[in-house]
Amino acid sequence: MGSKTSNRQLAPKVLFLFIMSMSSNPVSSITCKEALGYAAPCKKYAVDAAPFPPSPECCSGVHFLAQVMVYDNDGRKVLCKCYQDIPPSVGVKSELTQKIIRDCEPYLYFPTDPGVDCNR
Repeated sequence: MGSKTSNRQLAPKVLFLFIMSMSSNPVSSITCKEALGYAAPCKKYAVDAAPFPPSPECCSGVHFLAQVMVYDNDGRKVLCKCYQDIPPSVGVKSELTQKIIRDCEPYLYFPTDPGVDCNR
């Protein structure tokens, strides 16, 4: 029998998977501007201006973008190129971006290495 803590940790994941399975329409193509809008609540974490863990709003955006990565090949390329085009002056740190993704647990690989080939 599991502890209450493990059940509380599992419940949001099960709910997310249920919602994903109920979605009959795959996510349609996304623009870089739209993607940045979904990622906006995560910026303060990606530039090391806020303590972890990321907010629920940030993780909600990460989960939406994860859907794009799964259901939309063109969207996957857009997200990759969009991430690569963020100017260094913004201060987004790749290692913090990966930490956001790990903490939000979308269960997907997001390419956050500036050298990754977005066409693959």
